[in-house]
Amino acid sequence: MPTAQHALPSPPAKPKRTLENRINDLTWKDWLLFQKSFFHLTDDESLYGGLIQFFTKQYTQEGRLARVMAITVSDERPAFGAHGRVLFRETVAPTDIGQWRYDETDFTPFDFIVVDMRHSGAALVELVAEHADSVRQFLANCRAALKEGGFCVLLSQEVTTDAGRYPLPWVLSSLARRSFRLRDERIGLPDADDAAPTYVNVLQAAKETGPVHADLPALRIGVPAIRTQWVKPKPKPRSKKEILHPAKFPEELVRIFVSELTPTDAVVFDPMGGTGSTAVAALDAGRKAVIVELVEAWADIARSRVAKVGGMTTERWEVLHGDARDATQLIPAKFRPVAYTVTSPPYWRILHNPGMHVSNEGQKARLAKGLRTTYSESDADLGNIKDYRQFIDDLAGIYNCCADLMGPGRVLTIVTKNVKFERAQYPIAWDLVFRLCGIDGRFEYAGTTFWLQDDVGLKPFGMGCDWISNILHNYCIHLRVR
Repeated sequence: MPTAQHALPSPPAKPKRTLENRINDLTWKDWLLFQKSFFHLTDDESLYGGLIQFFTKQYTQEGRLARVMAITVSDERPAFGAHGRVLFRETVAPTDIGQWRYDETDFTPFDFIVVDMRHSGAALVELVAEHADSVRQFLANCRAALKEGGFCVLLSQEVTTDAGRYPLPWVLSSLARRSFRLRDERIGLPDADDAAPTYVNVLQAAKETGPVHADLPALRIGVPAIRTQWVKPKPKPRSKKEILHPAKFPEELVRIFVSELTPTDAVVFDPMGGTGSTAVAALDAGRKAVIVELVEAWADIARSRVAKVGGMTTERWEVLHGDARDATQLIPAKFRPVAYTVTSPPYWRILHNPGMHVSNEGQKARLAKGLRTTYSESDADLGNIKDYRQFIDDLAGIYNCCADLMGPGRVLTIVTKNVKFERAQYPIAWDLVFRLCGIDGRFEYAGTTFWLQDDVGLKPFGMGCDWISNILHNYCIHLRVR
């Protein structure tokens, strides 16, 4: 006789987890698009509207409309809407910013502040040179008018002077770190690639945990080395050997600079040669190439790759295994003087950042395949230096060696990125220029070209609870030997 079978009761379905958006009222798709660190700038309405809608909810937790303050440091008054928030506007002349303050009222503190400095650049360059304390005081007064934890955005541009392009956004944001925490930046791209991009530097009313300069140096600036201010090269897929290296940069990018800055048969140098990208690009463009690489495994891969382009003879190329700090002793006489140096150093300890292994799909995939996620274990490896200031000092020493190899008037291009580490922002590009282009430095600042990575997917960092961008713009800072 068959036994009756009773169906087991199904376990209760787990309730679907809903992600609360504590920052704004945007859809997740719009949130993700805003996280991209560069964007095409069309007009003030879209610029301000995007900022207001990302950094505020229409209604606060207290049930009132969000209060937004827009400060314009000039006589200009950009046209934009309030997007359902309560909008306050202030206009202040550059010469008066040290005295500006917003007295406490029933409407303070504000939930979000935008400070637009795009239309008074020349006056601000003079002000930060002669009266930097006035700028610091203005920023401190902005901080006093903002709620704790609230965001403040600085809008500014590099300023074209008789000498060259002055990096005003870097100076303003560095001065702001006395009062705010520097969180991130976005780059607004105009239609023309030789027009000045708009920097959108994001600050937060919170204690700064990253590096703060006691004083900023007076900078020496010169004629821009490259007219183009941003490029979007399309790199080819990496080969099996190339993918062993955790952070290769593309030959297509190097070729742009080599072609514009050097004549045929000129010597191109890279003191941190990796798997040979610079040498391959230089030889492809009809130049000679010499590189130095600390890790023997990467140097071996570089020799193999370079030989396929330049042949087995080393009259036109050389891959040297050694420390970039010893570059002046390593480079053979036949490759001197160097006409142009281009290099991409480690982005400090970014490959040691625990978040890279948790949230970055590329790093997780490399771990799963048994591939390296750092350059090496060597104490001489710049990517293993724990102290940020020591890292900048060591890089500066290497680039001063490059100046010895090149001579006056030659250009050094450094491909790098401002990075986040343990929730603090480390502006490597800015700090290298401050270190190398001061009054006593060996170089003058000759402009920046942004390398924009349109081929990298977006990841939902901090979704719903914090502002963490996808940093997809790299700095190619050009320095000319004095």
